[in-house]
Amino acid sequence: MEFRFNMHPLFRARIVRINNSLLPTGFVAQSRRVALDATAQISEIINTIGSMSAQAQGLSVPVTTAQKLRNSDHHIYLMFESNDRNGLVVGILKVGRKSLYVFDPSGETVNVTAPCVLDFYVHESRQRGGLGRELFEHMLREENIQPDELAIDRPSEKLLGFLQKHYGLSKKIPQMNNFVVYEGFFASKAQNSTDIDGRRMHITASPNTNLFGPTFTTTEERRRSTSQTRTNVAPMPIIAQPPVGRYAAKRPTCSMAQVNHYSSMVGKIRFPEENTGNGKRSVFIIHNSPTTVSTEPNSNFT
Repeated sequence: MEFRFNMHPLFRARIVRINNSLLPTGFVAQSRRVALDATAQISEIINTIGSMSAQAQGLSVPVTTAQKLRNSDHHIYLMFESNDRNGLVVGILKVGRKSLYVFDPSGETVNVTAPCVLDFYVHESRQRGGLGRELFEHMLREENIQPDELAIDRPSEKLLGFLQKHYGLSKKIPQMNNFVVYEGFFASKAQNSTDIDGRRMHITASPNTNLFGPTFTTTEERRRSTSQTRTNVAPMPIIAQPPVGRYAAKRPTCSMAQVNHYSSMVGKIRFPEENTGNGKRSVFIIHNSPTTVSTEPNSNFT
């Protein structure tokens, strides 16, 4: 891939590494103007080849841009071919470390910070010539990692075939995200069990999972919750708190309730008979007031 400017001053080696400074590693600028020009040229190279990589993978948005690289701690390896003109950029490989939730071989969810392959592209005119493997091998040496330790982000069928052909990677561990990891991914991490076990995560069953996604709890939290459930078998006694303030004051008797009560009992309440000198009399409730009624004739009417 050719550009309108001379790329030989930028590429002092066949493969150069670009970080978020947008300058090749080891690049020395004679002045600030030279550094700014180099940054602009590297940005144009990254944006152009990143767009071509997205088209080759069928992506609507490029994964690799100069702006994304500037705002991250990832880095890019660019492969250069010298010629008698401005030179050619024939390949790109973007890598970086990311925090991922992945399933281990036993099906447990693990939070790991792993090296990832984020973008990999070799120009169509240079494919099947060994350049892709040369670029990939250079990255492995620089990063000091093995191929099975990598997590691959949205790999194409060509990339999966490339890894199987050159590195024998075929046994994938199914994941819930877009990353692909192989069985050897956890082999090196098993030597340091705290790196995984301390951050092992469990998916909790919740009615809100469909709305807000799965909820993760650590192994220690799950163990603590289980132990508390076993020890607290007996329910905690409920202690009623006495009312305080205005709620503790005695309520006055409702006179209206008494009136309604006596109205419903008119003619139904009869008190014991009282023996008087003029005869016996009984007391009834009539029209809400007690009335004395004689049950024997009065002497005045005899």
